[in-house]
Amino acid sequence: MRFLYPKLHMRHAGRRGVSLLELVVYFTIFAIIATLGAGLLNLTVKGRAVVREGGEVAGGLQRVLEQIVDRVHTSITITDASSTINLSMASSSINPTIISYNTSSKAIFIQEGSGGAVQLSPSSIAISAFTLTKITNPNPSTSSVRIVLTGGYNEN
Repeated sequence: MRFLYPKLHMRHAGRRGVSLLELVVYFTIFAIIATLGAGLLNLTVKGRAVVREGGEVAGGLQRVLEQIVDRVHTSITITDASSTINLSMASSSINPTIISYNTSSKAIFIQEGSGGAVQLSPSSIAISAFTLTKITNPNPSTSSVRIVLTGGYNEN
């Protein structure tokens, strides 16, 4: 029995517990790392949303421009161009074709023939500027249109 106590005593003498101060330091370091990680994750999510919205705006504006250019190319004459363009078309069902900008709804509309006006720009995009300038070339007698289109993501 005499040998058990010293061995038992020596076995527990090398062990040491974690102090309260060490726990506080460990939890503080963990909290700082977790806060930085959460902030980085938040920035990443917001950055992806901005990139997605920018791509959506660019694609939507490109489609609107393509449709306007297509109508101008297939028109016979350009009657008027400012914030509204009036195009004379060969087909009577779509003559005249009127493309206009509505400042209150921040959208571009197209009206073909006697039909009603249809929104040409996606509702996710707010058009902030739309101007058309008719350019007449005297020789040969042709007309072209300069289009300025500016838009952004519609936050409504």
